[in-house]
Amino acid sequence: MRTCATDTIGEIRRERRGVATLACAADYAALPQAYGTGRPTIASSRQNTRNQADEQIARRLSTRRPHDAPSRTSTTIRRSPRIMNVRRLPGFMYHYRVITLFLFSTFLLVIYLLLHWGIMCTNLEAWRHVSNVCSTHKKGTAIGILCDPLCAERGIHSLACETLHAGKEAVFSAHWETTRLVFKASRTKTPAEEFESLFWTDVAGAKHFPSETDFNTMIKDLVVSKLNVTLSQHQLERLARLRTHRVETEPSRRQLEMENLWPLLQENEYLMSILYEDRDIFPQLIGTCGTFYAVEYVRPIETPTTILALSDSKPEWAKRLKLAVMILDLLEELDTNFPEPIHLCDVKINHFGLPLGGQKLKFLDLDAVFPKTIISRITADRKSCEKHEDCDYFDCRSFCSKNKRCESPVANNNLQVVCEKIFLGWTLSGTIIIPGLLMSEHTTSTLAVLLRQCANPAGDIEHLPRAAVPDNLKTRLYNMLHEMEQEVFASV
Repeated sequence: MRTCATDTIGEIRRERRGVATLACAADYAALPQAYGTGRPTIASSRQNTRNQADEQIARRLSTRRPHDAPSRTSTTIRRSPRIMNVRRLPGFMYHYRVITLFLFSTFLLVIYLLLHWGIMCTNLEAWRHVSNVCSTHKKGTAIGILCDPLCAERGIHSLACETLHAGKEAVFSAHWETTRLVFKASRTKTPAEEFESLFWTDVAGAKHFPSETDFNTMIKDLVVSKLNVTLSQHQLERLARLRTHRVETEPSRRQLEMENLWPLLQENEYLMSILYEDRDIFPQLIGTCGTFYAVEYVRPIETPTTILALSDSKPEWAKRLKLAVMILDLLEELDTNFPEPIHLCDVKINHFGLPLGGQKLKFLDLDAVFPKTIISRITADRKSCEKHEDCDYFDCRSFCSKNKRCESPVANNNLQVVCEKIFLGWTLSGTIIIPGLLMSEHTTSTLAVLLRQCANPAGDIEHLPRAAVPDNLKTRLYNMLHEMEQEVFASV
């Protein structure tokens, strides 16, 4: 049996590893008493040997290479359970296969909905749409000035999908030489939404197209029903042809042109881009290919409603004020420079945009832009309702009558919606949750009060605001913002 008095260096090593026993410690304490303290003892020699061993160990540790460090072993031991967990993952998934299948299905459903609603997109979608329209172009059924650059010449390139286009089948941007375009196409209509057929087919399957006079009459009636506008001769010619400088005289080519035009004329955005191209308020139409049309690219305004909005700098506040004044200028044009006020029924800050090098805002999404007569016809369609919201058309709001019918014209106006959704921000029970464009640490109390009055002119705290902003309040707000803009820019 080994004792503490043998193999001193080995014992020291064991002591350093924490394996020395209490019995050995007691022996060490008893040795000086047994041999006296006046001469070298086994304990003292053992101490010298221990010191030498310490020096040897220190030298070995100092010369040991990094990859020989003993911490490797401990690190490996600590990591091994993680490796084991990864290896056990398939078995874990199989054991909980029902839960795994549910989670995986939910993930796929979320991805599908994000793609379907246009919240997320991929560039593959853009190329798929181009492939489809080019296929119809090769068959001879799709024509337009952009078909050759898009399909044959490959002059249109750098396709990129654009998100948040729930009302469109496709929205993607591209470059044509030095011009950046945005291609758009409407979703396939449901049977209830199908528009009037352009031609009729006899029993033999032959198509019978309208005459030029009948086609022009169809266009006039369509524009009156959709926009309440009586067309001038120039506007009629512009809408009746794909190319204003070229008149198709060959009957089959003209019929093909009519077939390509008629679906485009059902698009509110296509109509307004042509009818009001001289107003410089909406993106300019560039051209078409089949059911696709392309407009100029206008950079959307970036959303400023972030957590840091309440602590922005003074130059940033100056930009916000300038942008707010530009929005008010655009709203004023929509109210006064048209035969009747134009209502924006889908107001978002990224629906306003600034052309490259431009100094005037444009409104980008025209799917829900209507003259007052048309939107009032939509909100007062006499359908049954239970609450006021049942009679709304997005941001264009109306009332549910006592007879539980939608019988009232549009009640609010553009400025009320802009103050509520853009200037003030998202509120909950009167409390601002996400600050808007004009809510900042630089916002004065007077401006804050004015914005709340603008967002809710009637002071209704139980329902969504439905009153229009009066002219005197609009004038006060514009003058205040204009003066603040001048003062801030002078001090920056």
